[in-house]
Amino acid sequence: MTKPTAPHLDARDRQILDQLEADAWLSYADLATRIHLSASATQRRVERLIANGMILGARARLAPDATRRPIRAYVLIEMKDETTPALRTLARNLAKHPDVVEANYVTGSVDVVLAVQTESMDSYAALTAKLLNDNPAVRRYQTLAVLRPLL
Repeated sequence: MTKPTAPHLDARDRQILDQLEADAWLSYADLATRIHLSASATQRRVERLIANGMILGARARLAPDATRRPIRAYVLIEMKDETTPALRTLARNLAKHPDVVEANYVTGSVDVVLAVQTESMDSYAALTAKLLNDNPAVRRYQTLAVLRPLL
């Protein structure tokens, strides 16, 4: 299976991506003003970037106290089995759990890093029991609980 090639991004596409990365809530009119293009042309470009998989979605960063899931943690996972099927199975299981907000396959001393946001440490323990403790592909994991954001 070959990986699809990324579409060509010109300077305006890159400007759009930079602006939306900084503030995904910009209106098409405001975005168009910033990149010196008409609102309709900007909208067409954004829609093309979405269709081509360059924009995967947008989220609001909420204050932990404003959410029903104020406990945030990063989970560093070392895999026993790092094969493609094992990673796909792990990814499918992680995607089904609403408390897993991000999962990345990384380089270094660990293989996978999760960002988890949950309502309590009890619900976090249930998540790890379900997804990690009895998973034969996982060697070990370490939890880094967020005390407070710095940025």
